[in-house]
Amino acid sequence: MRFFLAIIYCFMNLAGCTDTQNRTLTASARENGTVTLESRTEVRMGRARFACEASRSGHCWYTVFDEGREVRAFSLAAREERLVDDLPAGFTLCVTTDAGKVNRDCKPV
Repeated sequence: MRFFLAIIYCFMNLAGCTDTQNRTLTASARENGTVTLESRTEVRMGRARFACEASRSGHCWYTVFDEGREVRAFSLAAREERLVDDLPAGFTLCVTTDAGKVNRDCKPV
């Protein structure tokens, strides 16, 4: 039975019928050839791993949105990671190097 389910899942995967939550989001910025922001967010099966790889301020500031409204905001130190569960499917996010509120277009409020 497991073999049969594996074959079905394989065909669904080939057809693009898999969980839309599985994705990778990256944010990167440079000024004069110097990295000012490097962030990577991997979403797998409803769990998100946020990783602040580099930031000129020493922190990455994250704001998570669902359909235009803010659902979560937090910061991570450079080279820090955090696992977050129970985020809405298809969420969007903004990552900045400075503290402060942003709207869903990542513009300061």
